[in-house]
Order: sequence, then C-alpha cells, then structure tokens
Amino acid sequence: MGVLLLSGTASGMSLADGKFFIHGYGHLSTGRTWENVYLSGDDDLGLHDVGSTLLFRALPMERLVVNTQFSFEKEHGQALELEVDYAFAEYAFSDKLRLRVGRNQLPLALYSEIYDVGTLQPFNALPQGTYGPTSIGVENYNGLGLTGRINLPGEWMVEYDAYGGFLDQKDPLTQDCDDAEGGLCVIESQMAGGRLALWAPLEGLRFTTSGFVSRNPEEKVQGEHDVLGVLGVGAEYLGESLWLRAEFFNLFAEETQARTGYLEAAYFVTPHWQVAGRVEGSRTWVPNTVSAGAISYLRHREVAVGLNYWFDPHLVFKVSFHNVIGNRFAMPEPTDDLAALLHPKHHTRLVSLGTQFSF
Repeated sequence: MGVLLLSGTASGMSLADGKFFIHGYGHLSTGRTWENVYLSGDDDLGLHDVGSTLLFRALPMERLVVNTQFSFEKEHGQALELEVDYAFAEYAFSDKLRLRVGRNQLPLALYSEIYDVGTLQPFNALPQGTYGPTSIGVENYNGLGLTGRINLPGEWMVEYDAYGGFLDQKDPLTQDCDDAEGGLCVIESQMAGGRLALWAPLEGLRFTTSGFVSRNPEEKVQGEHDVLGVLGVGAEYLGESLWLRAEFFNLFAEETQARTGYLEAAYFVTPHWQVAGRVEGSRTWVPNTVSAGAISYLRHREVAVGLNYWFDPHLVFKVSFHNVIGNRFAMPEPTDDLAALLHPKHHTRLVSLGTQFSF
C-alpha cells in the first residue's frame, strides 16, 4: 500500500536534460463471481490479476523519438510473464507526417494507445468484446506506420494512421492450433490497416473510424489463405467531469463473423468520487453451431456499474458490479463433467475490486 501511495503522487521522471523519460503504471484486481469465472474473479476470491509496466522514451536527436515498453503481467492461473509491448522509433518529418518502425501500438480502437493505463479508464477491465481475447483486441503489430495531424478550418483537426506488417492474433475459437498462449490460439498473420480520427473544436471530443485486413501466410488449400477483416467506428468525449465513449466493430472472416459494441459513461460527482456505467454486447457466428450450450459460448451481454475513489489523477481505487448473460467470456469452472461444459449456466454476476496507479 505504501508503494502504491508513493507512486500515485509521481508524474514521471525526466533525465539527461529532458532527452530521456521514464513512465510507468500498474494494477491489481480481484473479484467474486457467481456461477462462472469471469475476468479476475471466481467464487472464492482466489483469482487475481496483477501487472506493472515501464515505458522508456528517448530523444537522441531532433525529430527522432525511441519508445520501449515492458510489462510484467500475472493473470489468474498463470506465472508472472515479461512481455515487450512496444519497441519502435518515430521520425517526424513534420506534424503532418511521422514515420514509425518496429513493434508499434496498433491504432485501432479508442483505448488502443492506453490499453493497460488504468488511470485513464473508469473500470478495472476494458469491454471484453472489443479488447478481450478476440481477433479485434490486438495490442500491437510489427512493421511500418505513418501518422500525422492536419489542421482544418474552424479549429477542426484530422489525425490519420496507415500501417502494415505482421501481428499475432489470439483466437479462442480456432480448432486447429499450432501455437497457444494463455489458452488462446496465436495466429501469426500479415496485415495492413488504417485509422482516421476527427477532432472537434469542443475540447475532448473526437470521432474515429478504423480497421485492418489480415491474412494467414499458411495456405489453407493450394493458392488460398484465411483472410480476416475488422472495421469499426467510435466516438468519445473526455471533459473535466464527464467521460463518454462508444464503439462498434464488425469482424469478417470466411469461417466466423462477429459484431461487438459498447456504451460507457463516467461522471465525477466530486473531485474524488466518480460513478460509472457501461452496457456491452458481443455476438459471434460460427457455421454448424446448433446446440443451445454451444450458442451460449458465442454470446455476451453485460451491464456494469462502478464507484471509484481517486486520491489524485495517478491513483484510484475501483469497485464495480457486472451482470453478464452468455459464456463468450464468462466461462464455467474447469471440470471433467462434459455435460456441465456443454450446458453451462448462462448468467454470471461479478463484483470486481481493484487499484490502479501511474506515474
């Protein structure tokens, strides 16, 4: 607790006369669920997620920025793992054109660049249909990217991203899997995509449209590859007291399709107390899925309400209640009882507790 309180009052470290910066953030969450396992909760508070991230940013010369981010993560039932989230160089030709190369942030959805920064989110976990264990929720890619900002008349501004390279898609629905990570199938794919963001004259308001197309380099049959496409729209308003976010995404593939969306709102009743709410829906279609139990594994509906206490903008404690219908992300306890797995309980309730900090 002492470490968290001390970290919460920091604002990052600047070294080498402002040419080297160190930032970081971390989280700890647990929960109590009824009926199924969901996020960091089970029926006896035995599960928890913990993680810490360090971001190093260097400015070795004018117009060149080098970013490296490492994360230590421990999800329930897994060992502590070290992962390189990002490692890329950015060269700015101008504000309108910047080149990125390396392991980059995937500029897709609203939370893409702040994926694990809990002090910029009203809940302990992001909407699972968009940012959870699906082919939509990809955090990074390896390759090249172009980005920039263009000012428009009337104080409007357009921000664009175009990118291409390789990414690791994590899909729990794939049957034939040569590589697995955390119970998910990892598919190394070639990809290209882009994003457009329109910033309004009202500070904190933007609208986005984004998407990518990926291809499995291994041939399914002679001359044919598995191709997947993701396309979505979003909008957000981040004011001093009110936060609003909404997104909708479609996933298209030959063997599966998915639609997901959410609406999220949070409001500071006082400078320290914040209330939050979210509604979310996700639906997946897989051919030849006929049993009622199997269909439940392709559906997710959720209503969540939360109450947060902010010591300051860098340290927050959160509690929330989640009512979930479907088993797309809320799974039964591991068991050898095949009948229980084929006919899971569809209704899950979760009380989530957590703390998040940044500097």
